[in-house]
Amino acid sequence: MRVRVRSRWVVLLVLLVAPGGCGDDDSSTSVPGFEEFAWDDREPDARSERLCVEADDPDRAADTTFIDCRVEGGRFAGGSSSTDGEIVVVAWNILRGFEVDRQIELLQREAFAPLPDILLLSEADRGCRRTDFRNIARDFARALGFYYVYGTEFVELPNQRGFDGPYDPPLCEHGNAIVSRYPLGNVRAIRHAANRSWYTPPGIPDPDEPRLGGRIAVAADALIGDRLVSFYVVHFESDLSTLEIRDAQAEEVAADGLASPHPVVVGGDLNSYGAISDIRTGRATDRPTQAFLTSGYADAHAALAPDERVTTPLGLAIDFLFLQGDLTVVEAGLCDMELCNPLSDHLPVWARIRLPRME
Repeated sequence: MRVRVRSRWVVLLVLLVAPGGCGDDDSSTSVPGFEEFAWDDREPDARSERLCVEADDPDRAADTTFIDCRVEGGRFAGGSSSTDGEIVVVAWNILRGFEVDRQIELLQREAFAPLPDILLLSEADRGCRRTDFRNIARDFARALGFYYVYGTEFVELPNQRGFDGPYDPPLCEHGNAIVSRYPLGNVRAIRHAANRSWYTPPGIPDPDEPRLGGRIAVAADALIGDRLVSFYVVHFESDLSTLEIRDAQAEEVAADGLASPHPVVVGGDLNSYGAISDIRTGRATDRPTQAFLTSGYADAHAALAPDERVTTPLGLAIDFLFLQGDLTVVEAGLCDMELCNPLSDHLPVWARIRLPRME
C-alpha cells in the first residue's frame, strides 16, 4: 500500500509488504517503537525495475510532482551493531554518482574523515545511463557492508522523446539515501508539501532536466546498540525563482524532527545561498538554515572559521549537519576542496557525534 499525503506536517509514509518496502520481518530486532525495514535480499534490476507507478506511462501521469513511489532498501551488514557511544556521520551531495568508486575509496581509506557510520547521500542515481545503470546508493552500502534505504525524488525523462514509450535511453530514477552501519527502521519518504513540477512534455526542444516528481527528504531511525537516533537526508529546492518553496521545505523538516521522540540528525544540501554571508557577518537572514537554528537545532560546524565552511566551488555554504536533542559534537569538518571537488560539485561534511548515555 502506498499512502500519498500533502498536508504540510503530515509525511508521506510508504508501507509495503512487497519486496523492498516496510513491514513485518522475522529478523527485526524487538525494540519498542522500532519497526525495522523489511529488507529484500534479492538483487533488484535497477535498469528495468522502476520504483514509481508513474514510470509506466510518464507523459500521462495524473500528477507530475506528487508521484507515487516505494522506498527501496537492502542490507549488506553483518555482526554487532553496538557502539562505543560515538558515531561518525557524513552528508554528501554526490552529483548523481559519476565518481562513485572514487568517492567510496576516499571513505574507506579515511582520506578526509573517520570511516562513517551513517552516510546521508543526496543526488543518487538509480539505473541511469549517465552513471552506467548503477544503483548508486546500493553500491555504497555493498562496498561498506552497510544497510541502505533509498527514496526517489525524480523519474528522469529523456530530453528528446516521442509521444510514445518505451524511451531510449530508458527512464531512470534520482533521489536521496541513508546508508548505515546500523539497522534502519520507521522509514519514511517525505515528499514535501511545498514543491514544484520539473516536468516538460514531449516535443519541446532542448528541455532542461525533464522529470516527474519533486523534492523529498528520506527519514529513518537507526538502532545504535540499544538506542534510537532519527536521521533525515535532505535536498531542498534549488531554483532561484522559487526560493519560498525551498524555505517551506526546510521548515517542514525542522518541525518534523522536533516531533521525534529520539535525538535527531539532519544533513544534506540545503541550497542555502545566503548562509555564508550570515556566517561571515553574524546575521540571521538565510531562511533554510534559520528554520533549524531558530527551532533549537545545533549547527555541527559552528565552531569552524567562516572560510572553513565553504562547500562549493562558488564559495557558498549549502551543505550542513544539524543536531537536535541530547547529542554532542566531538569534532567536525569537511573535505579539502582540492581532494573532493573533482568528485562532486559539493564537498562532504562530517561530524563525530557523542550519543546520550542510556539510563
